[in-house]
Amino acid sequence: MKPIHWRRTVLGRYLRHLPRPKHFRGTWIHRCCGDRLLASELWTPTRQRFAAGLAVGSFFAMIPVPFQMLAAALIAYITRVNIPIAVTATWISNPLTYPVMMYAQYRLGCLLLAREPIHLKSEHLLAEISSAPVPYFAGVFPSAALMSLVVYPITLKLWDYGNALIQEAKRKREAMRLAKKTIAKPASPESSIH
Repeated sequence: MKPIHWRRTVLGRYLRHLPRPKHFRGTWIHRCCGDRLLASELWTPTRQRFAAGLAVGSFFAMIPVPFQMLAAALIAYITRVNIPIAVTATWISNPLTYPVMMYAQYRLGCLLLAREPIHLKSEHLLAEISSAPVPYFAGVFPSAALMSLVVYPITLKLWDYGNALIQEAKRKREAMRLAKKTIAKPASPESSIH
């Protein structure tokens, strides 16, 4: 699917707000990074680069750093994967999902360190985890690595499934178009005599 077709879909209403290469042309970041920043493989979604960009973004979504999107964009640029998808995937961690992610990372850290987890109350989650930060930080990197390792193959399978659905829909449209064309074809004069 060409990029212009992505912008015409329902998802395109949201994707059109993401930065595109033309927004960076002539800026200071373009002067620092050069034309490699404007390479089409970094901005156009393909199967492998899309899945890898999603894995990079989901990795940084699980790590509690202040500039997740910037870090994901930098690693996506270095590894030559899809930058907009890597930046978008960092939005997995947001104020609604982060308490659940923090608690899961804390429990994973307790499991890895063979510690007994403290009983957390939902109102004081951050205060209670900050009183025992070692298990939480022990669970951050393994959970981030696990998340990116799970996201990559699932994204590849979903891409293949979506592509198969699109091809099937195209084939059905083409068959319907050919059927309408044969029905609308006027009868020849010889057949009207009989």
